[in-house]
Amino acid sequence: PLLTPARTRPSISPQLVRWENATASYYLMNDIFLQLLLMGFTSSIAKWTECLEPRPEGLCTVSLEAHRFAPPNMALPESARGVFWIDAGDDSNGHTNPWVDLNFLKPFPPESSKYGLWHVMDATPAYQSWVDVPASYNYVKHLNSIGTRSEVNPATLTVTWSACGFTCGTKYETFLPLPISSPSTQIGPNEYIRKAMVAGVTVATWKAYRIIDAVGNRTEYFKQVVAKMNGTALMLPRSQEAIA
Repeated sequence: PLLTPARTRPSISPQLVRWENATASYYLMNDIFLQLLLMGFTSSIAKWTECLEPRPEGLCTVSLEAHRFAPPNMALPESARGVFWIDAGDDSNGHTNPWVDLNFLKPFPPESSKYGLWHVMDATPAYQSWVDVPASYNYVKHLNSIGTRSEVNPATLTVTWSACGFTCGTKYETFLPLPISSPSTQIGPNEYIRKAMVAGVTVATWKAYRIIDAVGNRTEYFKQVVAKMNGTALMLPRSQEAIA
């Protein structure tokens, strides 16, 4: 019988062999690089975030002891500089703020009719915190929906509010005043009485305490707020923290 000729592999040029080896090495190194990059990115997220558990409305719980407060705003008058705890008494209503960090405040420019006051959007991440109760979720939802802004007179520690509503973030952004104000009276070192007033009538009275002083040190009330809040509070996280 006739013998079938053995099939032989076509010869491959040395250049093609080198190209195949280089391609394989490229994909191997690329895979290793991506794995290392992912490990580093995951590690960075772990370092960025202080969120412990997620909550509705983009909130999360954080540790009061570990929270990174803003550095002292040395442009802000000393009387208003620092971090304050607003103690509404019954924490179930969502009105208590474990902290309000006034170091976030910015001055209105000289050409503004509100020059002399300082301001911050109430939904600014890490500016303030709330008690971890359902009423706080609804309160934050309301803040976000109407775009409220706190306006502070540092001489009297009186806070008024305005809101931009559907104009927020547009070229037509306009803030309209809200019919409520909150003056504070200092009654002791780092201790205050705060009122909520509508049309000149006091509708609520709360205690307030400075928990971080004008130079960034914790006061005697810091441990008290940590104990009362069982160590945690709700806040809107910073953008990096929201990644987690």
